[in-house]
Amino acid sequence: MIDTIGGVVIMVSDQARAVKFYAEKAGFDIRLNVPFFGGKWIEVAPKDSESTLSIMEPNPQLMPPEELETARKNIGRNTGVWFYTSDIQSTYEDLKSKGVDITKPEKQEWGGIMSLVKDLDGNIFTLLSSPEG
Repeated sequence: MIDTIGGVVIMVSDQARAVKFYAEKAGFDIRLNVPFFGGKWIEVAPKDSESTLSIMEPNPQLMPPEELETARKNIGRNTGVWFYTSDIQSTYEDLKSKGVDITKPEKQEWGGIMSLVKDLDGNIFTLLSSPEG
């Protein structure tokens, strides 16, 4: 039986710059940083998260041409990944003060509060606060 979700790969144009963003702006920990097919495999995550984001540049040593092209096209799109916060307003203010591209939190029809966060490449993440109750 599956016990947990490990993580998801996020394609970026500049791995070093992206990792700096996730560590310094988003406050994520660097969980893994090891050599990988001529580059590095780097995983970042919020302090208490089991799941990680693997920050990766499209890699011609690892990917066939069609996969490489798809990976490049996926930079700057909605990732389908969401982050949870218990205090969306203070998280919004903190990220905004650090220069992060984030939308103002808005209450949703289903009761939660949501913002959209972009990294330096324009990859979009959803920031959610649970419905009150």
